[in-house]
Amino acid sequence: MAASTLTSPATKRGGLALIVGTILVIIASFLQPGLLIDPVDQVDFPEAIRAMADAASLAHFVTMLTIIGMLLYIYAALTLLRLPQQHGALRLGIFLSMFGWSLAIVGMGMRHLTVHLMQRGMGAGAEQAAFESLALNVYLAMGGVLLTVIAIYPIASFFTGLGLASRFGSMNIFKLASYALVAVGVLASINFLVFQHASDVDPIQLLMVNVALQWVGSLGLFIIAVGMYRGQSELTSED
Repeated sequence: MAASTLTSPATKRGGLALIVGTILVIIASFLQPGLLIDPVDQVDFPEAIRAMADAASLAHFVTMLTIIGMLLYIYAALTLLRLPQQHGALRLGIFLSMFGWSLAIVGMGMRHLTVHLMQRGMGAGAEQAAFESLALNVYLAMGGVLLTVIAIYPIASFFTGLGLASRFGSMNIFKLASYALVAVGVLASINFLVFQHASDVDPIQLLMVNVALQWVGSLGLFIIAVGMYRGQSELTSED
């Protein structure tokens, strides 16, 4: 379906926010020290912390990029909440998404603190071990917060995609992107269940699968964002 001739300014701003937010989050995921750059075993928490501390400036930078991206996601989600004739699944998906993104921001704040404590420890002499211990404790707590995000994300993606897909009468790229979010939700849920119950599977493989699914979900969101920015009628909110 063609873009609407009367593009809502709110929708245009929300679409632009989602476009920029998606780009920032993808860039941050590629640049995260210890993940793709100088990769280390992410299950080995002390090694993961050291990888960030060795590239502290980069770690702080990508963490801030992620926070900004999450805030832009939330702004765009508030725009989608103003869509007329909403499917109940869409509202549920949006609320779950905003909750998950808010938790992710908390987790990123804890990552900032982890890196800061490691930086303090490097010049603390005899107290270095104490700072590293504090950093590890914060990092472990951060892991719990981000694990909650990983648990919520598939459900949020499934219902958001289902709600968006229901708004399109015929198949187009935006409906395909919506179904991609549904598929990501299903596959990420399976991946999370395997992580919980299959102790013989390498957790690093499961982590990389989750990251890959998030990239696919980000691509779906990016396509939806373009539709919002162009004024696609099914994605245009009320001012």
